[in-house]
Amino acid sequence: MTLLISGGVQPGGDPRRLREPRLLALDPLSGAVNTVLALGSGPRCAGGDHQELTAGFVRDGALWVGTRSEVLCVGLADGSVRTRWGHPLLYDVHSVAPGAQGELLISATGHDSVLRMSEGGELLEHHWLRRGRFWDAYPGINKDFSGIPFDRFKPHAHHPNRAFLHQGSPWVTLFEQRRCEALGGDRVIELPEGPPHDGLLREGLLWFTTVTGVVVAVDPVSLERRLTLDLAALDRTPGLQGWCRGIEVVGSRLFVGMTALRSTTHREVLRRVLRGAAGRKRPSRVVEIDLDQRRVVREWPVFGAAGGGTIFGLYWV
Repeated sequence: MTLLISGGVQPGGDPRRLREPRLLALDPLSGAVNTVLALGSGPRCAGGDHQELTAGFVRDGALWVGTRSEVLCVGLADGSVRTRWGHPLLYDVHSVAPGAQGELLISATGHDSVLRMSEGGELLEHHWLRRGRFWDAYPGINKDFSGIPFDRFKPHAHHPNRAFLHQGSPWVTLFEQRRCEALGGDRVIELPEGPPHDGLLREGLLWFTTVTGVVVAVDPVSLERRLTLDLAALDRTPGLQGWCRGIEVVGSRLFVGMTALRSTTHREVLRRVLRGAAGRKRPSRVVEIDLDQRRVVREWPVFGAAGGGTIFGLYWV
């Protein structure tokens, strides 16, 4: 079996270059990491912005996943791009998930929205998470966000990271509110330990990551907590742990992605939260945890020793 990793990397490992989308395959037995798909920044990439493969899902032998301005369907047998399309509302996309009837749920983080779209790119429904009228909040955009820098509207009111379907309803993790909530409902999962990223149903539980390195699992029906795991308490290696994003659960094994901190506003805030302004940045890596014994089993740097690439999603295939 293989652990797929969606993210981005600077070509040639040069930190001065813009990150480009990458899909990697990690063999947990040998530790070998191979590139499945390497894409250059596409034509819909806003000038001066990084692109990555963000969070997605596997269905019928393919990975549905976003770049920050597109949706792709990648065949896993040969790494071929079967489908690739954009839309004027695909703006700083952070996740793609399956909907109730084969359609897609997409978090358009840059304008605080969750979109429901067909596999061919037709907009079916637009959930704006703020009050008021959507276009009144973005004057001058002319109904097309392509080419707009991804940081244009930061800080976001909500910053939806991961949209997903649960019990027939769309849910979304909200960075700024530190919670996960059902759209159009009153069901809420509070995550005060830190801004959440992932929301994923695995092994009978809903699993969440917070970017500060706390993993939370809740009962999917009662929403009561079943596990709270502080990764920093399990790993005393000196240095800054990183930005926790990307999760997979296989039996009693937990796999978590840790991205090396970068000099952006959110990450510099996180540096202070975790261990102060000083400290060595640890590389981007995948960490395997034994849930029965609550211990780190091993970890794999996935972008070389310098490890400056980003991790968005993990997928066991």
